[in-house]
Amino acid sequence: MANPTRIEGDVYITGNLGCLTLTPSAGCVVDNSVVAAANLAATKLEHQYEKDYAQDSNVVSAAEKKVIHYTYGATGSIIAFKAGSITKCTGDSTITVDLLKGGVSVLAAPIVLDSANVAMVAEAGTISSAALVDGDCLEVSVTVGGTAGTRGYGVFASAIIREKAQ
Repeated sequence: MANPTRIEGDVYITGNLGCLTLTPSAGCVVDNSVVAAANLAATKLEHQYEKDYAQDSNVVSAAEKKVIHYTYGATGSIIAFKAGSITKCTGDSTITVDLLKGGVSVLAAPIVLDSANVAMVAEAGTISSAALVDGDCLEVSVTVGGTAGTRGYGVFASAIIREKAQ
């Protein structure tokens, strides 16, 4: 664009403003700029999901793998993952909770719940591989261990996932 017209100061237009193209400055379009009735297409939004997993709270936690999410978005990210149990383990008993993508852990280390944990308080996992693409399948994997003590009841986990629509 050669020699654009520059207007200094505030400008208020009482009618409509039309233009061939519009290039807003970075940061000038914010949440309040979009009216509630805008009806934006889902393909223009990022979607956030909280996917939960839980075993029966009245039964000793057991080894299990369960699918919690299938990615439909073009790309996505795992934002957070936490796990805990309704009652904690005693003695040397443990419950190990992992988040798998395509059968491979996405955590730096699985979350280990043992007698040092607090009942109904989730422990955060450290995500080491957050990227997702269309078709990725996420599973929660629970393994149990120990011989002297009682495993906790009601293991639970939660993952926060964001996807860009296709």
